[in-house]
Amino acid sequence: MLSFSLNPESQFQPTYQLVAPAGENIPVMLVSQAQSFRYLVISRLEWEGDSPAVYEWHPSEGVTCQGVKLEALEILPLADNSWQNSCQISIV
Repeated sequence: MLSFSLNPESQFQPTYQLVAPAGENIPVMLVSQAQSFRYLVISRLEWEGDSPAVYEWHPSEGVTCQGVKLEALEILPLADNSWQNSCQISIV
């Protein structure tokens, strides 16, 4: 599992959606990792529950879980990002 820490005053503000084969669209945030082109995929459940991230996303590899590529999952931008604000998040 991949852990992350966040500013306690920041709010969950999804900018992407994790699309599952069953048609589920889960709002997520992508959190960059230091010295890597991989991003942690953070859902509201992980954000509010202080749970470790399960998925990572890489621009050319797609969604992975513990290094295994998950072909069926896809990351897409949300339709309306006009409200988007930056959050202060640091990777532990």
